[in-house]
Amino acid sequence: MRHPEFLSNVSSLYFETSRFGHLLCGWIAGHESEYMETLSDQEVMGSVTQLVRRFTGNPTITPKRILRSQWFHDPWTLGSYSYLAKGCSVQDVENLMEPLPTSRSQAQPVHVLFAGEATHPCYYSTVHGALLSGQREADRLISYYSSRDSSSPAKSKL
Repeated sequence: MRHPEFLSNVSSLYFETSRFGHLLCGWIAGHESEYMETLSDQEVMGSVTQLVRRFTGNPTITPKRILRSQWFHDPWTLGSYSYLAKGCSVQDVENLMEPLPTSRSQAQPVHVLFAGEATHPCYYSTVHGALLSGQREADRLISYYSSRDSSSPAKSKL
């Protein structure tokens, strides 16, 4: 099988094993990502399988399933993602990830939580930043509700 052109612009692979068993997040950028969105899940799965087999040297690895975004064609994002503008700092990102009401407020409980790639202090603008920020906020909720009912602490199913 020929190396699919859209895989030539895989700019990041991130393995997550601590929470989900075996999860591989990849980031395809540029025109290749736009093209990839026109392919069927089966075509993408076959190509990604070929890439992982080539990368690992294991010809038997077969992903169980694929979950991918249609980020470029999404009417709310149109393929955009965050970046730190000139003059921004990590503190600005930390301000974005602060729940409302803020910890400085007397109001409780937390009503609004913010997750997404724009709220990760190191991996903003990435798929794995979005994943990790979602885990962060899930942990925040688990911690909050566990502390409210300490007789039966909640366990994360993530």
